[in-house]
Amino acid sequence: MKKALLSLIAVLMSVGLIAQYTVTFSVDMTNADGFDPLTESVYVAGDFLNWEQPGSNPDYMLTPDPVDPNIYTIDYEFPDGDTVINFKYFIIADEPSWDNGEWDGDPNRREVLTGESTLMHVWGNQPVVVGFSVNMTNAEVFDPATDDVYIAGSLANGWAQPGTVKYYMMEPTEDNDMIYAIELVLDTGDYQYKYFRIIDDVPSWDNGEWAGDPNREVTVAYDMDAVVDVWATLNPGIDDINTAVVFDLYPNPCQSNLFVELSEVENVTSVEVYNMLGKEVLEIKEFSGNELQLNTADLTNGVYFVAVRSGNSVQTIKFVKE
Repeated sequence: MKKALLSLIAVLMSVGLIAQYTVTFSVDMTNADGFDPLTESVYVAGDFLNWEQPGSNPDYMLTPDPVDPNIYTIDYEFPDGDTVINFKYFIIADEPSWDNGEWDGDPNRREVLTGESTLMHVWGNQPVVVGFSVNMTNAEVFDPATDDVYIAGSLANGWAQPGTVKYYMMEPTEDNDMIYAIELVLDTGDYQYKYFRIIDDVPSWDNGEWAGDPNREVTVAYDMDAVVDVWATLNPGIDDINTAVVFDLYPNPCQSNLFVELSEVENVTSVEVYNMLGKEVLEIKEFSGNELQLNTADLTNGVYFVAVRSGNSVQTIKFVKE
């Protein structure tokens, strides 16, 4: 049924009955080990091509760019509208094969298409699957009944306006319906981003975590799998823009105990510990002094965040349990 539907769409597109746009796939083969352009070809395979085996359909073979023969390209027509595609490039010598892909197994490359574009890739640069989550518990005027949470930034189609691309709408997690999460497939490198509330499905740059700069920043690397944020709180270790309470942690890394030193305790309402998935694992709401001792013996080894709340401000610091 799926293959028949794809065939029907292709026929309708070919006769111009469905609005469409062109996407150019481009991959730099300069550093592809062992690639011989005299005897081997470059193919693309993906879900938008029904995952046909690479080499089985010459229509999916890329051709060298006339200006730079190390760059291989192919154009493909997509029906109008947002489309999420998963794909990978393959080197084919003689026979169709699933061997000689850019890398073995997952993840595939993923792109969110919204219109005519050129996708620039480098052979073998494997992307990273990163989960982003934001805790909306203390977000002022947030109403889950009318508000959606979007992530926007250089990691989301080059700062596409929040609410315009549904793929970037976050969903409540099973463990806590006030923690919203999304999984992105990103190339390694530096990104800026911010979270936004979208009210009644109306796209807008209003209702972000705060107005103007600074944006959140993250460096995606192969050893990361999650980014945990709190609404209106900057990156871990940086004060909330609302003059958050200052505190420190020791020892870090820790084993059985973690000590939290507060610069002042009068306005502190809670001290919370979250894991990398954004799930709260510890909480303290009563304080007898400026130093708190947290029992971390039962926590599994890994990365966690301490969040100290004071009025409308939150400050977070990352620590490691060994």
